[in-house]
Amino acid sequence: MELENYTQYKETAIHQASHFAFNTYLCTIPLDFKEVKQHWHEQFEIIYVKKGSGVVTVNLNPLHVFEGSIIPVLPGELHSIHGDENISMEYENMIFSLDILDSKEKTDWCRSAILQPLLNGSLHFPHHIQPSFSFYQETAEALKAVEDAGSVRDEAYSMLIKAALFRLFYVLYHHRIYENDTPADAHAQAVKDAIQYIHDHYREKISISDAAAAVGFSSPHFMRIFKEETGETFLTSLNDYRLEMACYLLRQSDISISSAAEEAGFDSLSYFIRLFSRRYHTTPGRWRRETRLTPSAYGTDAQEKSSL
Repeated sequence: MELENYTQYKETAIHQASHFAFNTYLCTIPLDFKEVKQHWHEQFEIIYVKKGSGVVTVNLNPLHVFEGSIIPVLPGELHSIHGDENISMEYENMIFSLDILDSKEKTDWCRSAILQPLLNGSLHFPHHIQPSFSFYQETAEALKAVEDAGSVRDEAYSMLIKAALFRLFYVLYHHRIYENDTPADAHAQAVKDAIQYIHDHYREKISISDAAAAVGFSSPHFMRIFKEETGETFLTSLNDYRLEMACYLLRQSDISISSAAEEAGFDSLSYFIRLFSRRYHTTPGRWRRETRLTPSAYGTDAQEKSSL
């Protein structure tokens, strides 16, 4: 189980093998997980809907997606994924670092015109490419080439993937959106900053006023826009993140339950157990026993095992 399954805000885990910064995988909502909460990362991501329908938000802009939808998510963009009620949604995720396409040569046109502008936010692509678009077929064919290249996996497969990605960026660049058509959203930036604040300070005591000050808003204004834009309160997001970090610690280490709670930012063990049980419908100790990769020692003492 990777850390990224628990850190759903700014993803810190590497999505790819260390020797080649590219990965692709299929996901189904709600079979694999209920939803993907608001998060962001430094890699480029492409969400390609294969079946069903749902909602992908990019910088807090909700996009109703369906079979065939292609959603490019640029580095640093806040995004989330939700399935429609009573409908499963299967999608392919392609996540890769732009470094794999960067020659590092200062005179490289692709580097100066595409890769660096994507990283600094001055180049924009359409966020929802639909089958009705004139350039959809070109985009889908380029993605198919990426998929085919990824299935080869011989010693030179990375060359095929790079070639397919260059083809994809060629299409996207010729249908780019000019900067003045995509003004920055102050609310999206505030939510992103607040999520980053959680990521950086979740072990500390955090108040609403602390988070509001970090993003430059008054507390009432901050609470209102956070709830409006994410669908939950800041405190709920903070506690969810702390619970996810506690789950990671419980599953991946022999740390005690009380230590996991403390490391995740909870200053009260009873409060942690109450929130954990409410969210996961079980106790931390039982959850650890049922989900641990190996049913060996769990790092809890006898009293914790019996009482939690």
